[in-house]
Amino acid sequence: MNERVKPQGCVLRATAISGRLQGLLGEITIAQTYQNAEPVNIEAVFTFPVPVEAVLLGVDIRIDDRVLQGRVLPRRQAENAYEDAVSGGDGAILLQEAGRGLYTVSVGNLLPGQTAQLSYRYALLSVWNGDTLRLQLPTTIAPRYGDPGQAGLQPHQIPPVALGAENRFSLELELGGPLRQAVVESPSHRISVEVGAEMVRVRLAGGPALMDRDFILNIRGSAEARAGFGLCAPDRGGWVALASVQPELSGHADAGGRDCVLIADCSGSMAGDSIAQTRAALLAILDRLQPADRFNLIAFGSQPRAFFSGLHPADDRGLAQARALVAGLDADMGGTEIGAALQLVYRQRQGQPLDILLMTDGEAWNAEALAVEARQSGCRVFAVGVGAAVAEGLVRGLAEATGGACEFVHPNEDMAARIVRHFERIRAPRAEAEITWPVEPTRRLPERIERVFGGDTLHLLAWLPTRPEGPATLSLTLSDGQWLSQDVTLEPWPVAETADTLPRLAAARRIAQLSAEAAAALAVDYQLVTPHTHFLMVDVRAEDQKATELPELRTVPHRLAAGWGGVGSVVAAAPCMMDLLQESPDHFDAPAFLRRAPSPPPAAPPAAPPPMPGAAQPSLSGGARAMFDALREMAAPAPGAARKSLLGRARTMLDALRRETPPPPPAIAGSPANFARWLEANAARLADPRQPLPTLDELAQAGLPGDLLARLRELVAQGETEDAVMAALLHAFLQHGPECQLPRNVSRNIRARFRKQVSATLAAAVEPLVKTWCATE
Repeated sequence: MNERVKPQGCVLRATAISGRLQGLLGEITIAQTYQNAEPVNIEAVFTFPVPVEAVLLGVDIRIDDRVLQGRVLPRRQAENAYEDAVSGGDGAILLQEAGRGLYTVSVGNLLPGQTAQLSYRYALLSVWNGDTLRLQLPTTIAPRYGDPGQAGLQPHQIPPVALGAENRFSLELELGGPLRQAVVESPSHRISVEVGAEMVRVRLAGGPALMDRDFILNIRGSAEARAGFGLCAPDRGGWVALASVQPELSGHADAGGRDCVLIADCSGSMAGDSIAQTRAALLAILDRLQPADRFNLIAFGSQPRAFFSGLHPADDRGLAQARALVAGLDADMGGTEIGAALQLVYRQRQGQPLDILLMTDGEAWNAEALAVEARQSGCRVFAVGVGAAVAEGLVRGLAEATGGACEFVHPNEDMAARIVRHFERIRAPRAEAEITWPVEPTRRLPERIERVFGGDTLHLLAWLPTRPEGPATLSLTLSDGQWLSQDVTLEPWPVAETADTLPRLAAARRIAQLSAEAAAALAVDYQLVTPHTHFLMVDVRAEDQKATELPELRTVPHRLAAGWGGVGSVVAAAPCMMDLLQESPDHFDAPAFLRRAPSPPPAAPPAAPPPMPGAAQPSLSGGARAMFDALREMAAPAPGAARKSLLGRARTMLDALRRETPPPPPAIAGSPANFARWLEANAARLADPRQPLPTLDELAQAGLPGDLLARLRELVAQGETEDAVMAALLHAFLQHGPECQLPRNVSRNIRARFRKQVSATLAAAVEPLVKTWCATE
């Protein structure tokens, strides 16, 4: 938030979301319009969110009046082809998965006055939660804690935020089939609902809305609408089948005591609506604990704090202490170090299963690493995502990895009802589940049904050698010995033109189980955009229409999420934040507590006990410790010039803290990884077309292997220029070396020099040398 986005005009002109839900299966389309109103060619880049379960089905492209086609290719091949096209003056579009629920689109060499319209179609398999189907369509990405580079994002993919970004979207949804009788409402936006004989149509009331919060549509269906359904479709010589069932386990609650740890996110991003929701959630949880339960309460920000030394009986005294502690919680504990809080919880397990109830907005970049650790812990995570723009990937990922469940609660929704649902899941008896298909499957997904919660939809897939005849049967054996079963009829896919949708949905769910090579092959076969594959379109232009200069980068910023960090509120309304934007932008560089008007100090909360003995406390570097100590002093209200002075001190300390980033671990001298780090360190020089390329002597100091250097020197001795040899070396390394965290203009400068200076003979001599060297790592 400390970095500014230079005003460059609006590149993203319009966003339209449309779709149709036919029961639990829906198809959603996002249409984006990009326009270059500048006198130079540009590259428009936008990292945008989608539901984490979305499976991309296709991309339709129209540039001016021309309709263009693209394909999904292996990641490295697509990236190299895109960079070659852009550096060669052609038009190109690259669509990448930037993380779970995130995509990055790059529209390369958009010429002055040119318009590009992109439509992404994705399939979405929803679930019933009790009598409600929740459609949650994200529109913005809130600022996240941590290093996006460590999460795999390239520099151009990191989403910037601008308070004044005027991104807006229109919306039109159709609900058909069993949903046409449903009752719909939105806690996030004002909507208009038109009920017809065949469908229900939902639109935004009042026209396009700001893209500053998730669009949420709660669809309440009858028992008939929620009945199990099944589909099957041909797939590569066999058939794939989907059975979706909603088991009913009401009346079978386990009355035994439970061990629960409650985790409250008190990081700065939770200020305002989110921390208020969290306090409400914690109080609702405490009300649901029973005398036989044991519990603890942990609050975290930059470091966690346990309020009891271990699991504490849920007696009257303990609950009263906990309620008093909850009343004093605020979003004033620094960054979002969820991992440290979870590690503290994992060590509290005492024999019997431990359940974790986590309240967070999920705004951290290390979601994948957290899910891996959680899976190994043996604990179940029941997460509650709070706020107007929750990071769904982290919240859902922790629940799925541990056999738990997640709920998402908008500030205008009832928190207590969600907590009741989680306790129903926590106290539900463990159930052994098995599904019998009419034909013996060649593959099942999941291979074993790990979790069953009453009222939650299960999606089960099978690959069958022949077309199924007859129902699939789900059998449940509960821990108390009771046995339940449910039949699902498998209907053939109803529309021949879209019969590949189910096979592609099924293939997408296999990707995470495969090796990188196998996953890439499967994704290319089914044309799926995954971490291993990208969508690419290249528009080859005539020589007189090619861009003559490299494009200028225009990264489309996101509008700050409503209510994030205490900026604005979405409670009981769907307001925009235009009144806040009348204030000086410098005002928003301040922490939330410095932006608030002075007010009487609240009653002091009860003193919190010290952290649990033996708990690991994250160490702070000198700069970090100084910054947090100073911020603690700055928390008192400060008027006028004093405020500016405090802000200046805060900025100075933040700059110092950035410079304390620890160095990466040493690489082996002469290794491709070591050379990649050298390139990253010299990115500014390599990006400048006016600067000469490094010399062979410099590369010797950078750790290039002696035998490779000797071969390159031989080429220079044979008459090749050293600059041309260097261009050939660097170009081949981009093709075959390990991935580098390089700005795109570095790659493009190298490619441009390669085309101008390197002959086919020289390229053929250098590339095998570099390829062989890179294969040794």
